[in-house]
Amino acid sequence: MATPTRELLWGIGKSLPYYLHYGLFLIATIIFLIGAYRWYRILKTGRNDEDRFDNFGKRMWYLIRDGILFVRLYLREAQMGVMHVLILWGFIVLTIGTLILTIAADINSSFFRGTFYLIHEALMDLAGLALLIGLIMAVLNRYVAKPSRFSKPWPYAKDDGGVLALLLTITVLGFLVEGFRLASGMPAYTAIIGEAISKLLPFDLAAYRTLWSLHSLLALMFIALIPYTKLAHVIAAPLNILTRSERGAAARSVEDEEYMGVIEPKDLQWRDMLSSLACMRCGRCQDMCPAANSGTTLSPMYLMQNIRKTLDENFDMLGRPKSEDVLLLDTVLDMEAVWACTTCRACMEMCPVYVEQMEIIGEMRRGIVESGEAPPDIRDFLTNVQKQKNPWGEAKYKRDAWAKDVDVPRAKDSEFEWLWWVGCGHAFDNRNKEVAKKLVRILNEIGVSYAILGREEGCCGNDVRRVGEEGLFQVLKEENVATFEKYGVEKVFATSPHCYNTFKNEYKEIEAKFILEIIYEAIKDGRLKLKNPVNRKVTFHDPCYLGRYNGMYELPREILRAIPGLELVEMPRNRERAFCCGGGGGNLVREYPGEDRPNNIRAREAGETGADVLAVACPFCMIMLEDGVKMEKLDDRMSVMDVIELVYESAFGSEEVEA
Repeated sequence: MATPTRELLWGIGKSLPYYLHYGLFLIATIIFLIGAYRWYRILKTGRNDEDRFDNFGKRMWYLIRDGILFVRLYLREAQMGVMHVLILWGFIVLTIGTLILTIAADINSSFFRGTFYLIHEALMDLAGLALLIGLIMAVLNRYVAKPSRFSKPWPYAKDDGGVLALLLTITVLGFLVEGFRLASGMPAYTAIIGEAISKLLPFDLAAYRTLWSLHSLLALMFIALIPYTKLAHVIAAPLNILTRSERGAAARSVEDEEYMGVIEPKDLQWRDMLSSLACMRCGRCQDMCPAANSGTTLSPMYLMQNIRKTLDENFDMLGRPKSEDVLLLDTVLDMEAVWACTTCRACMEMCPVYVEQMEIIGEMRRGIVESGEAPPDIRDFLTNVQKQKNPWGEAKYKRDAWAKDVDVPRAKDSEFEWLWWVGCGHAFDNRNKEVAKKLVRILNEIGVSYAILGREEGCCGNDVRRVGEEGLFQVLKEENVATFEKYGVEKVFATSPHCYNTFKNEYKEIEAKFILEIIYEAIKDGRLKLKNPVNRKVTFHDPCYLGRYNGMYELPREILRAIPGLELVEMPRNRERAFCCGGGGGNLVREYPGEDRPNNIRAREAGETGADVLAVACPFCMIMLEDGVKMEKLDDRMSVMDVIELVYESAFGSEEVEA
């Protein structure tokens, strides 16, 4: 019995199509390299203020996990994760198989027989099928299922359908070429799919040669088009994953006195430029963005695509800048869009390739603030914080007025282990003052050694930094650190996730906890008895700065589950998918633009669960969602309560807080 193999270049030989194929391959490679070199030159013009190649082993792990196995995408959207695995691995195996055929035909064919040949043919068949199934899934998803993220396409997207059509055509032609070859009568061996197709086709050598040439031409066209179309993400996306930030929730920090924020393309980090290539317009960021959902002009997907378009238009074919007078404001985002961002991090959380859309917006805000062009309400917000150390401009001496009639220790009068950072929300907002007073009784009950700063407490600076006023943030930080040193503070717990995030990720010199961690420990060790049933149906809203910034999703739910009688129900969008209340990034004190505010959208989502209580764990969420519940006329059947209040009710009953 003959050893399984096949005639290489069957039906083609070293004829004109063969030599034409290699000539065109050389041309396609040159076109590809010119485009790749151009983008390399463009990326070199960007800033390089962060090491994106440290912890290289960890980075390679993420590249394998999320760039090759698509785990991150699968966890967010399983069907699309499978689709990408099929397309990528089908493409990779077919590419390797084609290289093997090239080596066997032109260099050495002795290995291309027997078991190796049988495995090669089987894998090529299966890879082609996987690629075809993946592409069909992509077509059905984009043009039949049409998920909501495709409802607002980028207006300049012209190659979405063309790229899919090209890949589908190449794949189908590959099967037809195989089918015509096997229709000649040669044994199929392990090419089962090719054999099935061959039974449907008459043998036609001319058709075979024509399809082989067309398949070859389109495959080479695919190579040439990569740097010039959305296909660039094939290369850029894995590089983007490799260079993901290792800062965690900490904001970007550029230690350059001349840096004024992102104003022109050259102010962008090179990695942001790379991200504009890695973004393939999937729209997942846009789908989760509260600003986009509210009808504002902000779309994080538009941002990335507009950056790529701006770079493409302002650099020549060799990557040299055409003009030095390109401003990003009103080119990639307008003023409304820049300030509509709530800094909720949803866009970054949902992006499969770790694009940092929100951080680019933050740096654009910094450029606007440094240029003195911030909107009046943002200027007022910053002035209030600078002068009175709170966003509403309330007099500093009123900061401890809430504690006038409660037994709360002061740092200046007592020894303590933990400093309670009350925060602006609980110190000045009337609704959140009630929460602070109830917390005092809980803390005293469980025996925590703590104190507050009272009038000496300032602003943590979290939202100041998120609106782009880096200088003021540094001043606030220096003042707070000096106060901590004055009282020997080493441990801080905060009642606002915004403050907690800043102390944990931006200060770092001290140990920081969120108040619910303190409460949960007391429940677990028995110091806090939850003895009274709270017979309510409760849905919990995840604060962005607690959840997406710091990964604290389950702890608030564990506390709620520990309360007897309480029924916890979830909104469809919860945990890392939770929809923002709209209060972050300076928007707490602004009139939010758009047709439908985020807090109203979230209130409706809570109302649809049938819950009696919308539970929060953030003073900003309390303010925003109480307003949303009232605006949506849900306040007659649903109240907004802090988790602390529900704990208080279970521990002490529903009586008013004691003076």
